[in-house]
Amino acid sequence: MKPFLIGLAIGAVILLIFINFGSSFRPEQPIPFNHKKHHEQGVECATCHSYFKEQTFSGMPKVAVCMECHKDSLTKHPDEEKIRQFQKNGEEIPWKRLYRQPDDVFFSHRRHVVLARMECKSCHGDIGQSEKPPTKPWVKMTMKWCMDCHTNTKANNDCLACHV
Repeated sequence: MKPFLIGLAIGAVILLIFINFGSSFRPEQPIPFNHKKHHEQGVECATCHSYFKEQTFSGMPKVAVCMECHKDSLTKHPDEEKIRQFQKNGEEIPWKRLYRQPDDVFFSHRRHVVLARMECKSCHGDIGQSEKPPTKPWVKMTMKWCMDCHTNTKANNDCLACHV
């Protein structure tokens, strides 16, 4: 009985360590994108996240879109040159995704933003005022969180509406 309890205690400590490291994962973006500065310049969300009206994934900024404004230096910020280097090397900017859905969940930006007319900040916070890239999702998208929103907005809460 004693070896079992010791093993259980060790297992619990290891589990807590993994949970702690997993929740403290903060991906660093390759370029410290300033949403606020771009928003103030009139750049719309759809300029960089061009798929949100048609697809499930909103998309990440393509280097070609960045190059429309940044082919020549606009600032003295050294990270601006990184954009041109990615383009010169024929590479896309390796942005890190923050929001991920489980494989059994179907989420569509189109359904939420176009059809339901939800604002981006409903799930992403006031990202337009952010001066540096977020390091974690603004909300923890749990099933309860989604279902509460569906209940409050009188949207379909049937299992098959989201689970495939």
